[in-house]
Amino acid sequence: MSDVLPDNWEANTLGGCALSELADIYGTPLYVVDERHVVDRLAAFRQAFGAQTVTAYAAKAFFCIAMAELLNRADWWVDVVSGGELATALAGGLTPERIIVHGNVKTDEELEAAIAVGVGRIVVDDPAEMARLVAIAAGRPVRVMLRLNVEVGADTHHKIRTTGSEAQFGMTDVEADAAIGQLADAVSLHGVHIHIGSQLRNPDVHVMALRAVLAFAEQRRNSFAADQIDLDVGGGFGVPYLADDPVVPVEHFAEPLLQAISGHPGIRLMVEPGRSIIANAGVILYRAVSRKGTDRPFLAVDGGISDNPRPALYDARYQMRSVSRFDQPHDTTFRVVGRHCETSDRLGEMLLPGETAPGDLLIMPATGAYAHAMASRYNMLPRRPVIFVADGRHRIAVPGETNDELVR
Repeated sequence: MSDVLPDNWEANTLGGCALSELADIYGTPLYVVDERHVVDRLAAFRQAFGAQTVTAYAAKAFFCIAMAELLNRADWWVDVVSGGELATALAGGLTPERIIVHGNVKTDEELEAAIAVGVGRIVVDDPAEMARLVAIAAGRPVRVMLRLNVEVGADTHHKIRTTGSEAQFGMTDVEADAAIGQLADAVSLHGVHIHIGSQLRNPDVHVMALRAVLAFAEQRRNSFAADQIDLDVGGGFGVPYLADDPVVPVEHFAEPLLQAISGHPGIRLMVEPGRSIIANAGVILYRAVSRKGTDRPFLAVDGGISDNPRPALYDARYQMRSVSRFDQPHDTTFRVVGRHCETSDRLGEMLLPGETAPGDLLIMPATGAYAHAMASRYNMLPRRPVIFVADGRHRIAVPGETNDELVR
């Protein structure tokens, strides 16, 4: 299970902080992020892809001002998909030139905000959006990229596959040409974008996607505003959630992608990892509240679908470890469920010590991505805090909410 846990995990401590003490101080459920793990992952991507590649963090995986500050110190770009993410990036010190504004739906207000601050790139998703963008820009300079939708056979869960006829993102070549036809005034074309899906482990599909956007760009070089064309292949690099999941090193993706653009002058590669930066850096701490039954007993915890909806959304599978009974054999199957009024509020079947009881503290690894980011106030539960830990110190990265805040 070591590959699933954060790098700086050791015997019920994370980043030098005892998990039981964190639970006592901040309560549970509690999101805890190994800050050093994040910093090391950012460095690993930069080293693998090289300084010539733009590395942009996909903010949708998990974002807050503290995360933006880490990205800024590491000289990363960021990919945002909402006005809120844009505001967070700026508040965290990221310069507008290192911000990519994305998303298949951008409101006029969001486009205006992006243009006003001078973001580095706006990724256009359809011809009508290009027309709106030109009108809103009203002569102000805007650097755009086109998002393509190319079928490359991404082997992943259908709900996280983002190309092909069933995906709502991006354009066909014909639609992209129509978008190019809408270019006007100071709106200029600088690159092409594609994102094929998440939890991918075979680099061949990324290479296929890169070759598709490369061919598109080279056939239309005269449409681009500069000699350098940016080709963004998104992210989707797979991470382990279970002990027997394969661990894919960054180089497994970097080397074939860099090889694919070698010999093509004037091409700059861009990648947008999100989950592969933050997923294994984060854990959730839960407190067991009740136990029912004897055969595969139910174990109810004090969180659930409101703090991690992925099991209900995607049948995502996780593992748990007992903090309270760390040294005991984890050999009894429990059906771990949440506290919400949904039969689907099940975190999964987990192997835990047979003596697990109400009051025990449990840890769920690999929850750094798309847990807090997708958290809700379902059943009017306040959203829980995020704590960053490093070198024996802990700090609040995202404050938790209170009942008073819910009823304002």
